[in-house]
Amino acid sequence: MTDYSKYGINNTDPHDRKRYVRSMFDSIVPTYDMLNRVLSLSIDRTWRSSLVAMAGSISGRRVLDICCGTGDLTKKLVAAGADVYSLDFSFEMLKAGRAKGWLGGKNISADAGRLPFNDKSFYMLSIAFGIRNIPDVDVFLREAFRVLEPGGALYILELTRPENSAVRFFYNLYLMKIIPFVGGILSGKREAYRYLAGTISTFLDRAELVERIKSAGFSRVSFKSKTLGAATIYVCVK
Repeated sequence: MTDYSKYGINNTDPHDRKRYVRSMFDSIVPTYDMLNRVLSLSIDRTWRSSLVAMAGSISGRRVLDICCGTGDLTKKLVAAGADVYSLDFSFEMLKAGRAKGWLGGKNISADAGRLPFNDKSFYMLSIAFGIRNIPDVDVFLREAFRVLEPGGALYILELTRPENSAVRFFYNLYLMKIIPFVGGILSGKREAYRYLAGTISTFLDRAELVERIKSAGFSRVSFKSKTLGAATIYVCVK
């Protein structure tokens, strides 16, 4: 049986992993947002707010929020005045976001590796806690580059491994023991939270991800660490 909890790049035939990921996210919808708050001690809200602040003035700008989930980031982008389109692979996540009132009428269920938009359609793209769920990451980055306007930017918010060895020790303990246990108890889906913890611990490190972003055509890439390196916001300019 394939161990999907370890991140792996597959740019040619990612379909089996994608089916697993979509099914897994569909299964945790009822407790997804509550567990995000519990397991991050609500710091995830602050990270999303930081991303929107870093984007500057986006009022009236066309923005695509990729892997939007139930719309946690989408609602912040809308509050900043952007004209937001929201995309997610999980139709159940989109339905839950609509029910919460976090997603408006411009939400699309689609594959991030095959964005259903014309070239140069958006001023800004965002993806929060989603890129490590995309196995064909190079395909996705090329698609992101394609649909961005020249001068536009892709903002990536992702959980990362702290560089400080002492911080990393306790972080790994929390990641591999507490998250699967608490997430499993509260959701009844221990395997899903083992997957989520495993992909954080095995996803591309910052340097490799930055190189892949540049290889997709982005001319300038910078990043900002958050909360002792537990999360990173990447800014990728076309």
